[in-house]
Amino acid sequence: MSSKSFNVSVEPAVLIWARESIGMSEPEVVKKIKGITINTIKEWEKKDGAIKPTFAQIEKLSKIYKRPLSAFLLPAPPKEPFPEDFRRTLPSFKEKQPLKTKTHLAIRKARRFQYSAIELIKELGQETKKLPIKATITNDAEILAEKVRIQFGIKEFPLPKNFTKEAALEKWIKILENNGILVFQISLTMNKEIRGFSLIDEKAPAIILRRSDETSAKIFTLFHELAHLLLREGGICDMEESDIPHEKFCNHFAGAFLVPKDKLLNHSIVKANTKVKEWPESFLRDIAQDFNVSKEVILRRLLILGLTTKNYYDKKHKEWKSKYKERLWGKRNEIKICLQERGKKYTSMVFDAYERRKIDEMRAADYLGVTSDKISKVKEAI
Repeated sequence: MSSKSFNVSVEPAVLIWARESIGMSEPEVVKKIKGITINTIKEWEKKDGAIKPTFAQIEKLSKIYKRPLSAFLLPAPPKEPFPEDFRRTLPSFKEKQPLKTKTHLAIRKARRFQYSAIELIKELGQETKKLPIKATITNDAEILAEKVRIQFGIKEFPLPKNFTKEAALEKWIKILENNGILVFQISLTMNKEIRGFSLIDEKAPAIILRRSDETSAKIFTLFHELAHLLLREGGICDMEESDIPHEKFCNHFAGAFLVPKDKLLNHSIVKANTKVKEWPESFLRDIAQDFNVSKEVILRRLLILGLTTKNYYDKKHKEWKSKYKERLWGKRNEIKICLQERGKKYTSMVFDAYERRKIDEMRAADYLGVTSDKISKVKEAI
């Protein structure tokens, strides 16, 4: 008899939580463990089920669900608030499709970073910054955007012409981090299942961007998710055109923040073409460059302001969507990924705590997700 073939009594609710928290169905689990059926899984997860998993099977579940063995000894599932799913329902489906495993893991990773940041804030004795404004979807998105720009002290708008989109993204992230909002850039699914999400927490609200997105897409996602935080909600978003009220509001806010109404109406190209309804790509490109956003954001703003038609916007949206390509990454750069994933605010807190001897080298490496010999390289890269 194998030393690991003895049965283990695991709380059924914990087994359900472990499986669902990685987004796996019963058939998917069956494919990964030899000798079990869907009925086996159902019995494991049933209160007073007739079958109990063996220790060897628990070890396999631990690897499949990416949870430590100790998690299976919990008396009840831990409370892990999950952001609301604001993705649209595709026309070919009656309901939203389940999130993929990689997306669940990304949400778990972001939540882990968020909890670590809260620990660091406590270790450093820092005061947390409250979100500046509380919004509702009945607010005027244009007025709200102006209030937030004032709150953040943004006076120069648009940004200087010598700013690249990359420099603009870095500046926007710094402004949000200075206002107590964490920004993480994490690898998500490659099929645009989601473009970003947000995790609400009074001590350390967080915005998560898809690391492989184009820079202009990241900039829009950043402020779309900021709107969710101002609404005091976390959200999982695909950034598609949506009839969901919260998504429409967040899209409107992001566009209004990045492309203020008065600045757009006074742009030289717009002023010179007041009768144009079907805006040439060259016009949209030049305006977009001045605001460090995409052509689609500009066209959506023109639509909201009554300067183009819904038919033309829908036509261009469909055209641009068909041409969208994922960014291809070259050789993996561990240090760059460390900084992108955690953000400069989080990383700086780690080094502040380390240099003030609030945490040791092992904990610093754990917070950064690197080996001890890479800590100095991360410091140099900030």
